[in-house]
Amino acid sequence: MEELTAALTGLEAPFRTLVDDSEWAHASVEGLVLDLGTWWTADAATRLQPQVTFSDAFSEAARHQDGVYVEGYVWLDGAPTPAAWCGRDGRIIYGPRADAHLGVPLSPHFCRRVQQRNGTAAVLMSKHPRLLPLLRDGLPRGAVLPGGRPGPRSGA
Repeated sequence: MEELTAALTGLEAPFRTLVDDSEWAHASVEGLVLDLGTWWTADAATRLQPQVTFSDAFSEAARHQDGVYVEGYVWLDGAPTPAAWCGRDGRIIYGPRADAHLGVPLSPHFCRRVQQRNGTAAVLMSKHPRLLPLLRDGLPRGAVLPGGRPGPRSGA
């Protein structure tokens, strides 16, 4: 967990200095995940896969009662990697095999709106130019669902 937090903090650092004076909600996608993300864990019931696409994780979340779609970063092979998974109550139901999972649980309505507008399966991890207002203004009310354990900067 510490490696993933440190790597994301390092990736965010150059952007943080640019936006500190501008009062943006988040300096980068990495910063958004650090600010709003929660930690997710796998257990014996988790279906871990070598690779999970954003669309597969979204479909799995829709199939499971109380399942949530989560986007964020995983610690994989010594590096932070953008990823998505399906979770519930801080546990991963279906997702990529990795050493740590830090992500933001997103509402289906918010996801569908962004996916349709941007034409991408990924919501936060798309790096689409239309993501900039979400970094500047923050995610809209109701976009983030409860779940997971608080991340390192939660509430900051």
